[in-house]
Amino acid sequence: MSDRVKWIDAAKGIGIILVVMSHAPIHDSIKNFLFAFHMPMFFYLSGIVYKTSSLPTSTFILKKARGLLLPYFIFSFITYIVWFFVTRHFPFTSGDQVDPIVPFSGIFISTPVDYQLTYNPAIWFLTCLFVVEVLFYLYQRLSKGRWLPILLIGCGFIGYLSSIIISSNVLPWSILVALTAIVFYGLGYATKHLWKSYSWRSVLIVGAALYAITFIAQGLNTERIDMRGNIYGEIWYFYIGATAGLIATILLAHKLARFHYLVYLGQYSIVILLLHFPALNLMKASVYYGLNMEMAETTTLPWTLFYTVSTLLLMVPCIIFLKKYPFLLGKKKPKKSQRTVKPA
Repeated sequence: MSDRVKWIDAAKGIGIILVVMSHAPIHDSIKNFLFAFHMPMFFYLSGIVYKTSSLPTSTFILKKARGLLLPYFIFSFITYIVWFFVTRHFPFTSGDQVDPIVPFSGIFISTPVDYQLTYNPAIWFLTCLFVVEVLFYLYQRLSKGRWLPILLIGCGFIGYLSSIIISSNVLPWSILVALTAIVFYGLGYATKHLWKSYSWRSVLIVGAALYAITFIAQGLNTERIDMRGNIYGEIWYFYIGATAGLIATILLAHKLARFHYLVYLGQYSIVILLLHFPALNLMKASVYYGLNMEMAETTTLPWTLFYTVSTLLLMVPCIIFLKKYPFLLGKKKPKKSQRTVKPA
């Protein structure tokens, strides 16, 4: 079980690094490639760790609300305050053009429409995952685990149809996006027993081929994938690219699970998800004001890596602080009598 957890955490670690990288100044081709699979992979990994629950519906919903909605609202208010007083005034953001009431209302609606999440764009994932987990739990309770392919095909079709007809993520808490996200979540749940480690040779060959498929599929797609906005382009290119990319990353994660810092990042990926956007804006400000450089001048790979690494380093003290106050993340503090597993 410990090996399984390590590779899942390693996959989350890789994923959250790619999330931070994709939000930094970056070349469009790399950004498009990363957007094609990194969020589908997080929903897939969430499905892997889902366990069939016998809890009453109200108890299950309260449990998920504590773990997902409580940190969502706490850090929405915190990052909104940072945005209001600091980051919205940076000239490389659109903050001064936004009525502060709009993103404040976005805290409760949690959709990216009309700058509602401009204070912290990545935080949408928590409300969407809450919707996905509740829907999947209700499916399990009502069907006893049967007809999963029908559920996934149906949700995938309706979710994709919504992206064509409505063409925006307009419903509260990303309900439309949840229809597509549940496809990857359900696949993760259904295929978790299939994963195992392969040789480095196999991983490198197969992984490179799969990443190439993702890159080609995204290149053929007419849209840049953006799950947050419910934008997928052509359905076949979207699902092929997303599936190939997440498989390649998970194969790689099995081999990289021995790297303790990567596992550490995966264990606390929620902290990075919640706080990396304000931190990234601070790093941009240091370059803009300190070196007098426009953001468009820093989209080369070395600069992208600089933003990514420096932002992740800023996350370490945040992680250390939140480990002392886990209730802010909706978690209980371990009892002193219990042995805790420290990240190596």
